[in-house]
Formats: sequence, C-alpha cells, structure tokens
Amino acid sequence: MKKLLLVLLILFLSFGGYILYTNYFNKEIPKLDLEEEMVNVDSLTIYGTHLNMHGNLVNDDNLDLVLYNGEFKNYKINTVSDGFNLSDYINDGMYLETIPVGTYYLYLRSSHKNDNDKDVYKYYGLKNTTDYKETTYYTFSYNGNKIVIDSDEEYNTIKFAVTENNDNDIYDVVIDPGHGGMDGGACRGSNCETDFTMKAALSLKEKLEAHGVKVKLTHEEGQLSKNEVLPDYGVHGRAVINHEVHAKYLISIHLNSNGSSSVHGLEVYAPVNIDYTFSKKLAANIKKEANTDYSNNKVSRVYDGVYSRTFTEADVKSSLDEYAAKKMEAYDVTTKSNYYYMIRETGGIMTGAYVDSRNEPKIMGNPYYNSNIGSEAYLCELGYLTNATDLENINNNLDKYVTAIANTFLSVYMPKA
Repeated sequence: MKKLLLVLLILFLSFGGYILYTNYFNKEIPKLDLEEEMVNVDSLTIYGTHLNMHGNLVNDDNLDLVLYNGEFKNYKINTVSDGFNLSDYINDGMYLETIPVGTYYLYLRSSHKNDNDKDVYKYYGLKNTTDYKETTYYTFSYNGNKIVIDSDEEYNTIKFAVTENNDNDIYDVVIDPGHGGMDGGACRGSNCETDFTMKAALSLKEKLEAHGVKVKLTHEEGQLSKNEVLPDYGVHGRAVINHEVHAKYLISIHLNSNGSSSVHGLEVYAPVNIDYTFSKKLAANIKKEANTDYSNNKVSRVYDGVYSRTFTEADVKSSLDEYAAKKMEAYDVTTKSNYYYMIRETGGIMTGAYVDSRNEPKIMGNPYYNSNIGSEAYLCELGYLTNATDLENINNNLDKYVTAIANTFLSVYMPKA
C-alpha cells in the first residue's frame, strides 16, 4: 500500500512539474504582426545600470520603444537630428535592474486612434547593425540576474534573455584607493595621499558589504611594496579590473594639492555627457556629513563641488609631445576626451577610452578600450592636503566622508520599496 501511495505521489509531482514547465517556464510568447520596414540600431551601450541606443526613425507617429513578453513595458524615446535615442546622457535610458527573469523582445511602436477612438499600434523590428552582436549585463547582487542582449531571427528583432546569474566573480562596485606603492600621490609635509586613501577605501568597503554589496578593490592593503606601482592597464590593471568583474559603479578616492594654500574644498569628478544627479548628490552628502566646503577651484567646475575635466589643447599637445619623445605612437586624444584615466578608460566607448594596444609591449593597452559596457565612474578629491583646514578635517573626520559616500551609493543600490 505504501509503495502504491509513493508511486502515485511521484506521478502527481511529475505531472505537476510538467504543467508548471509548459505553462510558465516554457511558455511561448505570442508573435506580433510586424511592419516590413525595420529600424537599424547603430549604437547600443550600457553605462552603469542603464542601456542606451541610437537608431533611425520610421515615418510614423507617436513612437516609443516597448519591451515585450506577452505584455508590454514602454520606454520614451528622444527624437534627435539623425534618428532617436533613449537619452542624451550616457548614464540614462533603460534601467536594467528591474527587468524580471524571462525572455523579452524589443520593438519600436507607433500608435494612433481609429475611427472608434481606439488605440491602434504598429510594430517595427530592430536590426542590430553595431559591432556588438551580443551584450551581457550582470545586475546588482541582490537581483542576481544576467541579461544577454542579442538578435532573434524568429521574432525578427533584438532579444533580452534574463536568467539567474551563477557566476560568483561578478561585483557591484569597484573602489580605487588612489595611488599606492612607490606612488605616494600628493604630499604636504609628512602627510601623503596614500596615508588616507587606503584607509578610506577599506572603511567604505566594510560599510557597503554590511548591506550585501559586493565590493572589489583595485589593490589590497599591503599588496604594493614601496618599490612597486600597480599597472594601469593590461590584465588586472587598475583601469581594467572593473571590466573584468562587471562592476556597475567605480569610486576612486583621492586627496588634492595646489601651489596656493588658499585653494580648498571637495571636488567630485564625473565624465562629460552624463546626468549629474548622482554626482551632485554625492558632493552634497559629503559636504553635509563631513562638514566641509565645496572647492573654490573654478577650473572644470560644472556645479558646486562637481567637475568634469577634459583635455585642453595644451594637454593634447603635451600628450603628443610625450609619446614623440618616447618614440612611441601617440593615442587618439582630443579636447573631448575625459582627462582622468580612471573615468575615461573604465567606461569604454561611452567615455572615450583610447589606450589600445598600439604601444605594446612597451605600454600595455586597455583590453576594454572599445567596450560598449562600462562602469559609472566618479573620482572623489576629498580635500586639499595643502590647505590646513581641509587636512585637519580629513584627519579628524575621515569616517564621515566615507559614510557620506556609502550612503549615496546605497541610495541607488538598495531595492526600491
């Protein structure tokens, strides 16, 4: 009797599992009737947590993008002179963190009213004409998903396959303790940047990990001797690690210096062409929590405490002259290039990374200089070692600076209620 009950239980569970699989996990998504005309997508990028794209427009009205899996989620598009995009900013567009596990198809959709005042839709497939035929994004740890974006011939458009991520070597944020080893950074008397940057980075790591954030440092405490310098590029290079671990954000911690002791205050550096909401919040939170001031430095300032520095014509000439003196080929630097390499090279094509392999093996290149995925990077100059007030505040209140950075990051990391 017990054996019979066991067999019946197994049959019931097997049948239930089959029903569950066929109705939920293997559910076929109804196909849409598509227009013959297709939309060419010539740019598809992911910076931080957002996907952006550029494509041509069709001659139709009320256009938006829809992510379709039997149901629709729509995204507004911007009409630009040569087509459309999802945003004019590299760190804005389609937020990828909230897409549940499943298979989705992306279409351009038009809508208009018929004679009965009902909505009528047309759908256009998207053809990926970029050099990036497959793009993979890993979500924050608490979501734990992997999103593969490629093309699908059956549904004739771009496909999003969202599955659970089983790779343990994926991180949420990379923290870069500025300088290290034989490079002490800026110094004033007996105080150097490296006396503070590693301490701040370790504290920030601890605070974030307490909330489940996966954190990777560009280098560990004691990793570099006084005779060593961490390579910037090549495998595990300082500006490469974030790509290797698929980090969504990068925070580089520094202290500043100036020939004039009157220059003081906080400076948060961000890439150009971004939505500055996060950087403004980061600067404001540090200012308030650490009871410091925004910098009085006006060069490259875009908002109080927020800066975006690009190469000047003098910087471009200096770079060209430097490589000519070394008898090496100069990189493709322009006045639109982000100046700080921890911002520029960690963002791939979105931030204008340019350190390719042309000068290897003398100088290792950035294997991800032409990546269409990058970390949203910020370089925090907490204050000036050459200003007595800044130095005293950093010495006495470093934890408050770190707390402000941690809380700002957690405001974009933690799940929304």
